[in-house]
Amino acid sequence: MAQADGTIQNDTGANVRSDLNNNFAACFTNNSGASAPSTTYSYMWWADTSNGLLKLRNGGNTDWITVGSLTTANLALAPQASPIFTGNVTIAAGTVSLPSLRFTGDNDTGLYSAAANTVNVTAGGTLSHAFTSTYSTANVPIRVPDGTAAAPSITNTGDENTGIFFGAADEVSISTGGTERAQFDSNGLSVLSQKPVRYYDADNSHYVELKAASTVSANVTLTLPTSDGDADQFLKTDGSGALSWATVSTPAGVPTGSVFTLATTTVPSGYLECDGSAVSRTTYADLFAAIGTQWGSGNGSTTFNIPDLRGEFIRGWDNGRGVDSGRGFGSFQSWAIQNILGSIGPISEGFGVQASGGATSALYKSSVGPGSGYTPQGVDTNDAGTLAFDASRNVQTANETRPRNIALMYVIKA
Repeated sequence: MAQADGTIQNDTGANVRSDLNNNFAACFTNNSGASAPSTTYSYMWWADTSNGLLKLRNGGNTDWITVGSLTTANLALAPQASPIFTGNVTIAAGTVSLPSLRFTGDNDTGLYSAAANTVNVTAGGTLSHAFTSTYSTANVPIRVPDGTAAAPSITNTGDENTGIFFGAADEVSISTGGTERAQFDSNGLSVLSQKPVRYYDADNSHYVELKAASTVSANVTLTLPTSDGDADQFLKTDGSGALSWATVSTPAGVPTGSVFTLATTTVPSGYLECDGSAVSRTTYADLFAAIGTQWGSGNGSTTFNIPDLRGEFIRGWDNGRGVDSGRGFGSFQSWAIQNILGSIGPISEGFGVQASGGATSALYKSSVGPGSGYTPQGVDTNDAGTLAFDASRNVQTANETRPRNIALMYVIKA
């Protein structure tokens, strides 16, 4: 070990030679010693034997820079080819366009750190992925193999037959236990093998479950209404899967054009009173499609008439049976009674007694003729009296023929 001040003093030959030898020894041993040389120069070496380090004086001759270890091969420095690091390596943070770790001929692709506790990946000068201590963020798509139901491409440790895979183009599938359970495609979400969809309550203790029937003969699509409806309403279908809200007082299965009697004078929603009114062909388009102008064409263009059943009895359309033949559907029929036929006679002058039935009989002697006594052997022209008929003497009568009845209101489903 030797250290010197780097100066050759003027002296006798022996002293100059000794001074030269000391300076040469210092150069040859890199100023080795347990302490730093007392006289220093910029870029001079010092083999720090106390710490086993090779040091170099900085350009300003103000401090020492540690170069490497004196006790480790290659000064513990990484070789240019296939270096092996056994300690920590500190590099510059770098940027997205000039990463800290990059590749020869591709200086804008590699690793850098945009912030503390963050490692970023850049490709072509564009951030593609960021890793932190809590999450990773991909700025570009992540590509994985298609996978299968038994070996999905995205899975978790210890349960490698459960996850996500890609069974076909434009399709994402989910498998559990190696079996495909659901898939997403351009048509939406498909839940397979009659598996249910469960909706849990607030504390997840119970659920409402919806699932398909065990066998469905054709595809069924139900389209929800555009609003949440009103109180006491329920969903009904139009027969093609379009759902809408209906009220209990308006039965969902009642065909448009159906006629009912109501024990109230209030017409419910969805109905019209059968009063012969002319109503809009647009507003009541369904009813117009059902009955047309059967009951009147309204103004001939924008309205049509509904039946006028006020004060009327309804009779079933004969439709070829022959009980009420000769009538078209919806035709009006005035009141009538079957004809009553009969005869009374012969009548003699002795017809002075009440007819059979007593004083309340419909058939009675109205007057007695002026003649008296029995009809002679010859021609007798005396008035024998008048025989009258009055049904009110025996039954209730009115200005029409009718059965017992109760007045209710007819309405039609609009």
